[in-house]
Amino acid sequence: MIQDTGLGQEMFISAYEKLDPNGEPKLTCYRYTDDPVEAELDHQLSNDHLCERSLVYCVSPPGETQWTKEAYTVNSDPLIDCLNKLEIKEPNSIINKKYPLPQSNNHTSCIVKFYNEMAESVKVGQLIEIIGIRGQNMTPLSNEQQETELDSALDLFSDIPVLHAIAYNNLNAVHSNPLSGEENNLSLDVRTQLIDYIASALGNDRLAAEFVLLQLLSRVTVKNRGLKIGNFTLNISGFPAHQTTEQEKKNPMFTLNNPASKSFSNVLDNLNLHTVQLPLTIDSLNKTKFTPKSVNENLEAGLLQLIDGTVVLVDETVLDEGQLVDPGVRNFQALNDLIQNQTLSYEFPFSQYEFDTDLNLITLSNSKSMLPNHCSVPLMMNTADVVQPEKETLDRFRQFIHHAKYASYDIPEQVSEYIQTTFVNERKAATEAKTELPTQEELMLRMNLARLVAVSFGEKNLTEERYDYVVRLDKQRRERLA
Repeated sequence: MIQDTGLGQEMFISAYEKLDPNGEPKLTCYRYTDDPVEAELDHQLSNDHLCERSLVYCVSPPGETQWTKEAYTVNSDPLIDCLNKLEIKEPNSIINKKYPLPQSNNHTSCIVKFYNEMAESVKVGQLIEIIGIRGQNMTPLSNEQQETELDSALDLFSDIPVLHAIAYNNLNAVHSNPLSGEENNLSLDVRTQLIDYIASALGNDRLAAEFVLLQLLSRVTVKNRGLKIGNFTLNISGFPAHQTTEQEKKNPMFTLNNPASKSFSNVLDNLNLHTVQLPLTIDSLNKTKFTPKSVNENLEAGLLQLIDGTVVLVDETVLDEGQLVDPGVRNFQALNDLIQNQTLSYEFPFSQYEFDTDLNLITLSNSKSMLPNHCSVPLMMNTADVVQPEKETLDRFRQFIHHAKYASYDIPEQVSEYIQTTFVNERKAATEAKTELPTQEELMLRMNLARLVAVSFGEKNLTEERYDYVVRLDKQRRERLA
């Protein structure tokens, strides 16, 4: 994942003339290397051979699940294996601050040098696959260089691996799943089995499980002047509460201590490419940083600086009593902004910028959630054991979610008219019965759910029958809220 694009550029010599054994000048390529030039350069070096390359800081994909790592490396050759497993043996505090997930030492990072205009199309948070040449690690300045050289942000990155990019592939969105090239299987049987699997971690509550499936299929489909359509934040209320013990308080800060939350999180890990667990405690809010911040020209990561499509599980059931200090208030506000606007603030010394995101958020709460959401489903649990499907079955679930999430979708004109007529009739009926009128927000929620339900059934066009199914599904949810 690209974490920081602000390391600047450096000039380099792309080629130079060198005498061959016969004394004839020969043009020697000097790209994709940091090695010193082997010959003295002619003082009349052509400007055509002076080029510029951009430096970008990359880290391991935050929250990458175990099955995803295995799927990406199943056909790897030893060289790619080595590159994937580049580790900083003794990470310093600067490097740790550039990885979004605190208290995580199991990650890789490197500085990638992009040539020509390659870096113009990359952005922070983007997931890429790089084809390149391993260069020399960044080296610290000697005492003499420190006296003569100007201060640079690169001075912080001693011993960081360097990769010279020859080409790269964008792995965001539809290209993100290593199983996406396999057979598309959007069958009704797979949908039913998948809901049963999710329900097994929710006390066999199939209604809540179906809403979880719809959430996993959601994504931002339209961006227009700050307005985003398609994202769907789900809250599951009535989730079992958990009182954190003194022993559990010694665990790493972002450990899920609630057994019910952990069981549900394991199911999400088995289905999604990237997942992040966020137990909402006073300490996690006060003592960490959710948004990126530039310090001395170095962009320090925030917990929410994640790859698009990452499933973020926010656990409110472990929230204890205490006081939020200023960083905690800022973090809570950042989480609110992310849910409502799908934007993340990047803080710089004299400015602040909002970057678009596309994260899947599920919140768990024992009662009414403190966080905003598009839809809340009260949980009705029964005693049940979590199902453990075979790998082939899990792979079918993963393919199902990916293909449905990025499937094409359309609303025929006659169905659009049917939806309007149905909504008008509902309001008339509510007026006559002197009950609460359906709101515009409820209609927008149903329209969003209609897309998710249709693609989950493998349908590219919404039908009247499928919209009626969505209305019944939403009414079942509302009956629990009553």
